[in-house]
Amino acid sequence: MSQQVRQKLRPSRVETKAATRKLLLDSARTEFTSVGYHGATLDDIAARAGFTKGALYWHFANKQAIFLALIGEAIEHNLKTIDAIITADSDPAAIRQRLGEWIDGIDDREALPQFGVELEIEARRDSSFRAIHQAMIGKHEFALGGFLERYFAAVGETPVVPIAELAAMLITIFKGFALCRQNRPDGPVTSGKIVRILLDLPIA
Repeated sequence: MSQQVRQKLRPSRVETKAATRKLLLDSARTEFTSVGYHGATLDDIAARAGFTKGALYWHFANKQAIFLALIGEAIEHNLKTIDAIITADSDPAAIRQRLGEWIDGIDDREALPQFGVELEIEARRDSSFRAIHQAMIGKHEFALGGFLERYFAAVGETPVVPIAELAAMLITIFKGFALCRQNRPDGPVTSGKIVRILLDLPIA
């Protein structure tokens, strides 16, 4: 194998950096989900990913930075997913069905609502965290409101409350159920059922 071919096969510095960052984020997601923001340590996050704490600091300034990065990525991923739902089909019935199926899996699939609860708690303890929290929530509600407007237009329905209020309600509901599931994991009501009602979807 020639040196030129070996160089092409060898990951670039950018690719290596991205792979390391992903491993650290995956490790942090597991730690935060398991023991919460307050209980997670940078030592444990780095060790779980197979790196030193120094390597973690190369990518993230502190625990707050890696936590906010996780939340930001989760929000972006979810918004892209639900955006794809309303752009993949022009049939209102198909859109409603696909959205309902996605909603039904939120409680079991998503760590974002739980992280949202952690963010609310930490924001009360730290004023700098509070400012970041308020900006992030405002941005999330605005983006979700844009999706909701497009969704109701696509299915020919009228929201039960103004879009801005509905977006805030949905985010609050997801976080509220995430908190309840910590103490009542077998509770009879899911956030999916409540969201289906708010979006005028049939109860699964």
